[in-house]
Amino acid sequence: MSVFSLGAPEIDRLLPNGGIRQGALHEVAAAAYRDIGAATGFLVSLALCSSRNSSLPILWCETVRPPFDMGRLYGPGLSAFGMGPESLVFAMPPSDADCLWTMEEALRSQAFAAVIGEIDGRSSALSLAVTRRLQLAAEESATPVLLFTGHAKEGASVAVTRWRVASARSGTIFYVDEKEMLPGAPRWEVALTRSRGGKPGSWIVEWDKAMCAFGVVLRSKNSLAEQEHVTEHSPSIMPFRQTI
Repeated sequence: MSVFSLGAPEIDRLLPNGGIRQGALHEVAAAAYRDIGAATGFLVSLALCSSRNSSLPILWCETVRPPFDMGRLYGPGLSAFGMGPESLVFAMPPSDADCLWTMEEALRSQAFAAVIGEIDGRSSALSLAVTRRLQLAAEESATPVLLFTGHAKEGASVAVTRWRVASARSGTIFYVDEKEMLPGAPRWEVALTRSRGGKPGSWIVEWDKAMCAFGVVLRSKNSLAEQEHVTEHSPSIMPFRQTI
């Protein structure tokens, strides 16, 4: 079974075979509405991990009307994390059902290193049968499919892993004056709520663009109590969306 590492042994060892399955459906959700920007940053980083050894582009599917009322993807924010325009194909299907169809066909084409789709978890187009079709297409093509469901509660899904993401205070830059309030390395509070064949867990994680890997800052025992939510100091909060 082919897997990709997150670069963080503390997380990889809880996953079956020491990493995330390539040919499988993985679900990412924000802990709350205010965390959608942060969760987008985590999603970008997860996709980069999955495609670090591939020369193929990543497909990102979002309906013509953005599903989370947060604006379109913001190119400079993506590039800051390592996802340049040359590595991304952006599709805007007219509806949720069309978005899911596009994702499935993209997986079967084997033309992409990873397929990402944004579908509100409350959408009537999202069902157990649909996620099963995505899972089967991912298995056949050995391509990871990442489903971003916003801040909706977990619904019926055959996703192999499920991740809930909240914003966390960014890392410290030691070589600048603290008064400058410059953001350091992006961090998230991440909970692995489902891992088929593995174990759940929660951590404060940090993204290392140069290594294209995550690092665990600390293990979180009480995910929303140990770190307060912040709307500043963290480039993982809102550089990925721009209003239109």
